Amino acid sequence: MAAVQLDHVNIRTARLAECVEFYGNVLGLTIAPPPMARDLTRGAYVLDERGAAIVHLIGTDKVIEGSEPVRGAAQRGMIDHFALRGVDPEAYVERLTAHGCDFTRQDVPAIAMHLIFVRDPNDVMVELSFPLES
Repeated sequence: MAAVQLDHVNIRTARLAECVEFYGNVLGLTIAPPPMARDLTRGAYVLDERGAAIVHLIGTDKVIEGSEPVRGAAQRGMIDHFALRGVDPEAYVERLTAHGCDFTRQDVPAIAMHLIFVRDPNDVMVELSFPLES
C-alpha cells in the first residue's frame, strides 16, 4: 500500500470565469472542459504539462459571505477535497475499516478510476484514486 502522488485539488467557486483566467492566463496552465462536459460553463480542468488535470474547478452560484466554515454546495472558493493517486485499493479499505473510518467507494468508468472517499479529522474530504483494472 502506498500513496504515490497528490492527484488533484477540487475547488467549488462562484467565480469560475475568474478562476479560468487566473489558472490559464496568469499561471499559464492549460484549461479544458471536464471529461463529461463540452464547454467551460459549469466547470474546468486545469492541466499540467503532461495533460494531467491537477485542479478541478466546479462552478456554483451559491455563495456565502464571511469567514465561518461552509458545508455543502455553497462555497467561497474553498477547497472541496484533495486526491491521492494510489495503488492497491483493497489495502486501503482494510486499513480504513480497521481504524473505524466511514468511507464510500465507486468505480467511475468515464475517467477509468476506482475512487474511495474518506474525511479527515477536520472534515476535509480525501479522495483516494486508483486506476480501474481492465
